[in-house]
Amino acid sequence: MLVSSKRLSNIMIWILMFGSCKETSFFESHWDHPIPAQGQPPETFSSLEKNLNPNACKTCHNDQFQNWEKSFHAKAISKGLLWQKEILSSEEYNSCLQCHSPLAETKSELSTSYQTKEILNSKSHNFPDGISNPSIICASCHIRNQIRFGPPGRTNQIHEVSANRLPHNGYVAKQEFESSEFCKSCHESKEMGVQLNGKRLMEVYSEWEKSPFAKQGIQCQNCHMPGREHSWKGIHDKTFVQNSLLPTWSITENKGKYRIQAELKSIGIGHNFPTYVVPKIYLRFYVVLKENPTPILLEESVVGRIVNTDLTEEYLDTRIQPQKSHLVRFDFEPKENKIQKFLWEIEVDPDEQYVRSFEAQLKNQGKQLSNQSRKLLEESLLEKKNSRYILFTLSSPVPVSLPQ
Repeated sequence: MLVSSKRLSNIMIWILMFGSCKETSFFESHWDHPIPAQGQPPETFSSLEKNLNPNACKTCHNDQFQNWEKSFHAKAISKGLLWQKEILSSEEYNSCLQCHSPLAETKSELSTSYQTKEILNSKSHNFPDGISNPSIICASCHIRNQIRFGPPGRTNQIHEVSANRLPHNGYVAKQEFESSEFCKSCHESKEMGVQLNGKRLMEVYSEWEKSPFAKQGIQCQNCHMPGREHSWKGIHDKTFVQNSLLPTWSITENKGKYRIQAELKSIGIGHNFPTYVVPKIYLRFYVVLKENPTPILLEESVVGRIVNTDLTEEYLDTRIQPQKSHLVRFDFEPKENKIQKFLWEIEVDPDEQYVRSFEAQLKNQGKQLSNQSRKLLEESLLEKKNSRYILFTLSSPVPVSLPQ
């Protein structure tokens, strides 16, 4: 049987995309860095369909756009990354872009390494108005070789199509979009990466894989993209964190001596809390005396993974594993029994590691930086310092119950 050249060409494209002599998984092909340029859009596409700018996607996907616009994915190319271009090698800087700016076209806005004729040609066709935000955009996850990908449609959803074909020729539905493994490419350090005390700097997927959440089939998307919301809330969102932790404590008194016992339990987090080396959580216990309203610090405990700014040594790892707790217990015996109340304050510092690192860089290399890079560093440092927030404040008045 003879096969037309056009049909044979289509068959070969299908084989190259979805199968080969050596079978690869969807994840391996979808996140095969560096992601190739998208190439020229199909001639049948309208100008709107050809445009890969998120503002074009917004036309039909407004809810997703509104959430994405406020997310950290939309801010992946931040001052905190851009100032480092001056101190990193080209190879190191480009490796950051693999996750912070996955598409070849967006990378070309940030690095001359990607300003090839092929990539710039693709950018001119797919981003006719230019790229104002070269971060993690819609196409970073949803488009490869001009083909749209996404999760399977919802069973009760009704689509109204006014034309003979779906917009951008529809999309390829892949269940993998609702799997934790979809997030692994950027949220799990490579095996050959830096290791401290036998642990990589990012092991979110591995932590989840060992957790009860994985055994129950609860994926990253269930918590960070509820209802397919594109906001990816995390450590910087106070309400999100509050709903994931349970603080409980008890204070007992015996012959003038007070015993404070506190527990911070991880109830809705499918990986270590906090993950990465960056955030820190501070548990501070105070006493307030009747004649002095200023709280007096009695005890401070830190939850997090503490490493040096060079990322060469780990000092402490007190992170809370899924459904486990961080416990604090200590005694306090006042000189005079004039206690009004005890306070327990929990503070979150989402960017603690960045603050220490940026302060060290400013001190050691600030004078060698260009004015532009130094300004970006100083502005980013201020942003990181201002990201702290009080998560919980618990109060226990005196007198307290006697021990049983």
